[in-house]
Amino acid sequence: MTKDKIDNYLTPDDTRVMKCIAIICMLMHHLWFFPNRLAGEPLTYIFTVFNATSLQFFGIFGKICVPMFFFFGGYGVYKSSYGKPYDIVGRLKKLYFAYWKVFLIFVPIGFLFFSTQAAYCTDPFIYTRFANFSTRELISNFFGFTSTYNREWWFLISYAFALVTFPIIRAIIDRYSAKTNILIVIFVSLLFANIFPGLRTSTTIGVPGNNFLYVKFFCQIAPYAACFWMGAVTARNGLLDRFSEAAKANKLLNPFTDIAAWATVIYLRQCEIGDTFDIFFIPVLTVASIDLLNRVKVIKNAFVQMGKESTSMWLIHPFFCYYFGLLSAFVTSPRIAILSLLLLIASTYLASVLVSLFWNGVGSLYNRVKKKLTAKKAVNSVE
Repeated sequence: MTKDKIDNYLTPDDTRVMKCIAIICMLMHHLWFFPNRLAGEPLTYIFTVFNATSLQFFGIFGKICVPMFFFFGGYGVYKSSYGKPYDIVGRLKKLYFAYWKVFLIFVPIGFLFFSTQAAYCTDPFIYTRFANFSTRELISNFFGFTSTYNREWWFLISYAFALVTFPIIRAIIDRYSAKTNILIVIFVSLLFANIFPGLRTSTTIGVPGNNFLYVKFFCQIAPYAACFWMGAVTARNGLLDRFSEAAKANKLLNPFTDIAAWATVIYLRQCEIGDTFDIFFIPVLTVASIDLLNRVKVIKNAFVQMGKESTSMWLIHPFFCYYFGLLSAFVTSPRIAILSLLLLIASTYLASVLVSLFWNGVGSLYNRVKKKLTAKKAVNSVE
């Protein structure tokens, strides 16, 4: 394999599998780690892990979902734009249209049916989201500049700015080898985690934190920005292919080592290193996950289907988990943590499919009306 061969490890279905794993981690994080946002009594758990409840331990680990989405975003954007101009307008259009399809359904539902909710949890922010209407707030949320209707929508604007910066990322990583690119990613991680945030309040250089562009471009939450870079570097330099081939050569790809890889990453991330190594953890988890699921086709096929709805599930699930009291009570009704997670996954997936069907129906109706109007216009012009 040449040094700079583009990565071909992940097929489209493999990418959907990893997005499915990421969305499961996200739902686990939001459901298990924030009991103050849930309706009803706290969920029950069975065991403790290193002096923490299993809900806390695995709930906080679930936050790896965000670095994963950034990583696969950078990977996918680089591969899809390889050898051709980068379509930034198309990228932003795809992102915002997916967001607006959920926004235009669930925000009106919130104001119509959940504006006067009882205090069903201990966090007032959760049950008062739709108590007061403001045109300015609506517009700000519509474009993603604020996320006061759904706190978990903060991801949108951060990812949008990552897409905007991609041409710069590509120009840099296309010039260097894999080793140099990895060093650049590590340096970028340090800048975003320590240097740029520390300069936000510096009066010597004019308090950069008061500048919107500085905050959005240079103060993206680490390691998220670094993971987007790392995804692009991985695609550019064939790192997943290399890692997979090296693991095979050393007979390290089997169910036992795949599970061991997950257990090791969970331990290191939670107990030793933290999230700063996500740029390395995620490639390891990717190869281990794909190898394991390739051996269990039924589960992989289910993950592929769920991965297709991952973006909608990310946008929709907080309403089921938190903001709509009746739905939150429904999700937490089993009171057993794992059962509530399965219920949240199933209900969010179903809602995502229904949203897709709704907008497909709207699109079909629009096309039929447009076709009739065009035909009528053609007839009138002939007459």
